[in-house]
Amino acid sequence: MKTEVIKNEFEETPWAVDKIDRKYLRYVQEFQGAAVEDAFNAFRTKDINAIEQALKNLADSQNTALFLIGLGAMIIEREKLFIKAGYVSYIEYTQHLFEEYDIPISTVSDYKIIMERYIDNYKALSKAGFRLLRNANKLRYLDDALANHDAVEVYGRIANDTFRAFRDWAKKKAIIHKPGPDYWVNAKIEDNVLFVDGVSILNFPEDLDETHRELVKNDLQKTFSIRKGGNLPFIIETYDTGEQLSLENHLKRIREKK
Repeated sequence: MKTEVIKNEFEETPWAVDKIDRKYLRYVQEFQGAAVEDAFNAFRTKDINAIEQALKNLADSQNTALFLIGLGAMIIEREKLFIKAGYVSYIEYTQHLFEEYDIPISTVSDYKIIMERYIDNYKALSKAGFRLLRNANKLRYLDDALANHDAVEVYGRIANDTFRAFRDWAKKKAIIHKPGPDYWVNAKIEDNVLFVDGVSILNFPEDLDETHRELVKNDLQKTFSIRKGGNLPFIIETYDTGEQLSLENHLKRIREKK
C-alpha cells in the first residue's frame, strides 16, 4: 500500500523555521500590525522577560482601545448622537453596536463608566497623581470609596494603592451614615432623559407613558438616595405598604440593639 506523503505548507516558508512559528504563530498569521510583529518576535525568543514585556505592551494597547470605546460611548450618550443614527435611546444604540460590530454591550457599559468617573473626577484625580493606564479598574470602586471614606484620602489611595488593596478598602465603611433627608438625591426627567443629581442615568423611549416614567424615576431616586446614605438598597416583594412598614420597624429594632 502506497503511503502518500502530505507536504506541510509551512515547511518552505522562511518564517516557519522557528519551532514557535510551527507550533503556535502559524495559526494567527491574519493578525497584522507593528504591535503584533513585536509580540511575535518576543515570543520567538522564549525569553520570559521579553515575553512579559510584550504582554504588558499588548495590555496597554488593548486598554487604550477599550478606553477609547468607553469615551466614544460617553460622547454618543451625552451629546445624544444616537438620535442622529436613528435610535430612540442610547440603550437601543448599544444593541446596534453589538449586532453590527460585535462590541459587547457589557464592554461598552463598563468602559463608559470608567471614562465617566475619570473625566468627572479628573481634577481631583490628577492632583493626586492618578494615571489611567494600569489604574483604571480602581475607578469601578471610586463611588464606594467616596461614600465610605474621606475624599482626600480616597484620591490619594486610588493613585497609589494596588487594585486589590483599594477595592477592599473602598468597600469598608469608615463613615457611618444613617438614612435621612440630607442624603436624598434630586431626580428629574428632561427630554426623555432621567437625571439623578444632574447626571444622565437613563433614556426613556418616546412612547413610554408618563405613569411608567414617574414610577421608574421614583424607584431609582430612592435607590440612589439609599446608596448616597452609605447603605445598600434591597428589593423584596410585599403585598402592601403595611408589610413594608412592618419590615422597616423590624429593622429599626434590630439596629437599636447593635
